[in-house]
Amino acid sequence: MDFLRSLAQTIQGVLLPLGGWGLFAAAALDSSFISFAGGVDFWLVSQSVVLPSAMPLYALAATLGSLTGCSALYFTIRKGEEALLERHRSTPRFARVQRYVEKYGAWSLFVVSFLPPPTPFKLFVATSGLLKLPYRKFLVALAVGRGIRYFGEGFLTVRYGQQAWEWMIRSGPVLFAIVLTTAAVVFLTKKLRSKARPAES
Repeated sequence: MDFLRSLAQTIQGVLLPLGGWGLFAAAALDSSFISFAGGVDFWLVSQSVVLPSAMPLYALAATLGSLTGCSALYFTIRKGEEALLERHRSTPRFARVQRYVEKYGAWSLFVVSFLPPPTPFKLFVATSGLLKLPYRKFLVALAVGRGIRYFGEGFLTVRYGQQAWEWMIRSGPVLFAIVLTTAAVVFLTKKLRSKARPAES
């Protein structure tokens, strides 16, 4: 763990001066095999504070980078699914995430893709690959969720400056509750509509 933490700090120091390209690379690494302290969010906010006019570019770079990293993790897990399944089958956290992905599919991935830490985002991505969630649904759910997260953070930063980041940190649990409630309402509405259609026919 110390080695990975040191490696992440070194990579972050190299990529930070590269602007949007560095943010893209950092988001790809952070969404796949290397985690950065504070995540890509703080990086995006910092860049947008310095150069607000480039915020859309930074948000797009973070979104595309995250999609690239998640796709790499997705296909890596699909290739080595048997070994991973045997290793983590009895892990309670893995079993819980697996149930969510099996039950809600791409909806579960969409929700966790814009939730704040400590949401186990990578575990949902890995489980989606393990369960062979259709890649198109996987990609669309991530694109929408990550887009909402990064463009939302960028907009708040341009609008309110550095205070936006502090507010997001303080409001993390509140945002979590709001998102879960919204997702539950959307899911129940979808279920009720699907049950109403056969009755009408």
